[in-house]
Amino acid sequence: MITTVFLSYGLVESEILSILRSRYEDCMMYERPDHLTICKPLWLKYKDAEEAWFIKYGDLGAYADARKAYMKQKHRMIWERRHGPLSDLTK
Repeated sequence: MITTVFLSYGLVESEILSILRSRYEDCMMYERPDHLTICKPLWLKYKDAEEAWFIKYGDLGAYADARKAYMKQKHRMIWERRHGPLSDLTK
C-alpha cells in the first residue's frame, strides 16, 4: 500500500516537472528575442522543482520503493546535520 502511494506521488511530481518544462519551452519559442528576461521566472521555478524532485527521487534506481526513499532521506538528514544544508530547499 505504501509503495503504491509512493509510486503514484512520484508519477505526479514527474508530471509537474514535465508541465513546467513544457511551459518554459513554449515561453522560449513565443517570446523570442527577449526570452532570456521574460522566461527567467519560469526557468527558476523549473530548476527549483527539478532540485526538489532529485532530492526526493534521484539516484533511487529502477526498483525504488518507499523504504529506499526513506533511507535516502534519513542519510541526507544525517549528512546535513554534520555538514550543513545541501541547498535552500533542505533547510
